[in-house]
Amino acid sequence: MTSNPPRKHHFTPVFHLDEWTGADGELEQFHRPWGPQIKVRRLPPTATGFKTDLYAMPGLPAHLTQQAETLFMQEVDSLAAVELARMKAGDLPSTSAQRSAWTRYMLSLQLRTPADIAGVKARARNDWGTEIPKVRETYESIKRLGEPATFEEFITGDDPDMVERVGMKLATVLIDNPKTGALINNMRWSVLDLSPSNLELVFSDRGIEQSLGLGDTRAIITVPISPKKLFIAAHDAVRIENLRTHPPRDIVRARNLTSVSLARTYVWASDRSQEAFIKARFATVSAPTLGERLAETAA
Repeated sequence: MTSNPPRKHHFTPVFHLDEWTGADGELEQFHRPWGPQIKVRRLPPTATGFKTDLYAMPGLPAHLTQQAETLFMQEVDSLAAVELARMKAGDLPSTSAQRSAWTRYMLSLQLRTPADIAGVKARARNDWGTEIPKVRETYESIKRLGEPATFEEFITGDDPDMVERVGMKLATVLIDNPKTGALINNMRWSVLDLSPSNLELVFSDRGIEQSLGLGDTRAIITVPISPKKLFIAAHDAVRIENLRTHPPRDIVRARNLTSVSLARTYVWASDRSQEAFIKARFATVSAPTLGERLAETAA
């Protein structure tokens, strides 16, 4: 474990944003930190799409605080970077390990933003104690005079950061969910080359689009992997082939509308040619993230 573990935790990984950089090694960031104002700035991928200590696990020794980042997220990203390069080169992940690496990364995109992490932690707080009634009942039957009246008070009083750590651990468990992963691994995968379009794909902090639940045979997943290439997964190969029949420019426009309208704080592009569109459509659709939906179901 490094003596200086990283505190800049990228919810949109550098390797993915690298695909939108130019010869200067930078890309365009459209940033809406608060209110309606959108700030545009050109910068390197290392300087955007992160939040300090986003995946930190407080209350642990200093060398363990960042383990969700160093032992989990960094592994997810390093393996996915290999698969993104493979797809850009014209090949698809074919082995179980290769497909699992890309699947796990896609699942992480649904659960690693600040809004998602806050939602998962809220779910952990809501569930804390209610999912372990036997432990709670045992504590309340054996507690000594002067100790907190409830198990929840005992735990949070003894270690107020425990629920935060449980929430972060829950996020990693959900990303690594074998049942969900198997559903995606078994879908038909393809990459659409949209080079004929005079418009480029953009990317945002809502980078993955999933229509319908994964158990629905009509479900489809798309992820822009570069300004000209779109990853797509579907249960039915016919749905992918039907999409191929659409003009590339129409596909780009539709996917960009999703990326921009659902964006929370960031949209990225290779240049400013779509600045007016991005500013007009930024965050115009209000839809909860997966983490926020998890919190809502427990409320």
